[in-house]
Amino acid sequence: MADFHLDPDGPHSDDNTRHVANAFAETVRVLNYATRTSDGVTYPSTVHDVLGSLRTGIQRMEQLLQQLGQRLGRFEDGDLADSSGGDPRQAAGDARLSIAEALSSVQAAAVQLDLAFNDTSGLYLRDGGEG
Repeated sequence: MADFHLDPDGPHSDDNTRHVANAFAETVRVLNYATRTSDGVTYPSTVHDVLGSLRTGIQRMEQLLQQLGQRLGRFEDGDLADSSGGDPRQAAGDARLSIAEALSSVQAAAVQLDLAFNDTSGLYLRDGGEG
């Protein structure tokens, strides 16, 4: 496997886009494992930092979902087909509606993560062992 670098400036290709999306899914998986025991989260500041990073990621996901919906809309105007034999424009339209619903949920999640991030900003362990 070739070296892979996350760079907003590219290169941009279908394969690279899929690779980055897969890396996102795997990142969440690793965080799930890291946060299930006290070894991965020994200090309240870790919770705070992770919440901040998740908040930023969710805020950025708003733009991603909007752009994916727009791309589907443009595909609807082209030579779109559906391997299941259904109406491709209907499938794309239904997907765009689902993306819009997901966008609404993401926006709500961003607000809640921001609140949690702010609520954890002053937390620490009294024993002074904070890293």
